[in-house]
Amino acid sequence: MLFKRLALTSGLLGLASARYALILPPGLFTGPITADYITPSLDQSDLDAPKLSHANASTFDWWTFDAIAAETPNASVAVTFSNAGPQGYPLPFPNNTSHINPNGTDNGGSGAEALWAHVWATFEDGSRFRTSQVVSTARVSGSGDSSLAIWHGGGGWMGSEEGYEVELDIDRAASAPGEEALRVSGRISLEKITPPHSRCSVPNNFSTALGLGDQGLGWVSVLPDALASVDIQINGRSLRFDGYGSHDKIWSSHPFTTTTKSLTRGRAHLGLFSLSWLSYTPAAGNPTNAALVSSFLARDGETVNAGCADGSVTITPTREQTEGGLVSGFQVTVPGARVSVATDIEEGESGGRHVRWNGRARGDILGADEEGVAIFERFEY
Repeated sequence: MLFKRLALTSGLLGLASARYALILPPGLFTGPITADYITPSLDQSDLDAPKLSHANASTFDWWTFDAIAAETPNASVAVTFSNAGPQGYPLPFPNNTSHINPNGTDNGGSGAEALWAHVWATFEDGSRFRTSQVVSTARVSGSGDSSLAIWHGGGGWMGSEEGYEVELDIDRAASAPGEEALRVSGRISLEKITPPHSRCSVPNNFSTALGLGDQGLGWVSVLPDALASVDIQINGRSLRFDGYGSHDKIWSSHPFTTTTKSLTRGRAHLGLFSLSWLSYTPAAGNPTNAALVSSFLARDGETVNAGCADGSVTITPTREQTEGGLVSGFQVTVPGARVSVATDIEEGESGGRHVRWNGRARGDILGADEEGVAIFERFEY
């Protein structure tokens, strides 16, 4: 029902007052492209707008939404809608096989299609699921603090100043012997807690510069923290929880893997506090090899600390004690907070070059001891 409302609302917006109403083609552009790294405003429609003039073989433009359960942080979901080429995108382009198992699954293969919907999910019992679905076409529209998108055959979203409704709608028949059909449906609801954040934004001053260094990578955290309600079905298995979520956007006019040494981004919700961090090290063009960083800290939805000072974010691997024993983890330090994260779930792909974690977080925030949950990921080459 929501997906039908998305289609109807998107059509009406395109006919009426949309600042932009675009159809993204399923194929890759063969010529040069341009990319935007300055946003004209912090309106949701501008932050969510496609940042590439076209997608070619060496570029990517993606929109990611994620959520983690507040009480059982094993449960999580992440969805990425992408417009990308096989040389530009850091994730594998799999064949049409997907299933749930205790350790996840890596799907091989490649493709030249531009439009994809990627889904990762982890369940309370520790089992994992991931799939990538090529889609036939995509439509995106935006006006003011509203944005709408439909990835036909994958899902879409409807955003407003209150938050987002994200729809999953994958229905794939088995196309080869031994291959299983796939049905993924449902929604992720995100209710806004915090305002948008870009790399060098500070409290009460949003930076409209969205580029990270000079290697062509752009990033903006459209919704750093939100109340999340998840209700999805994966081949009849339910994943339902309440927790915390976020939405960000990353794009590049150059191939990600050849211009990036590492990119880590993550977030945590502890008590009344919302915390997010980013650390990016380019593969070239950075003579000191120092990471470009960003941090964001809010209390009860109000930003109290944010910035991008060199060395202000440190991420250190640790071992954390949990009820089940020692597990791998991280200590994240940003201005105003020092947080330890125990990684209850670790999910890797691309030979370990892309890893996602979720787990429990605890630490000192502005002098107070707080506990909560965290979810983050790393690309490393």
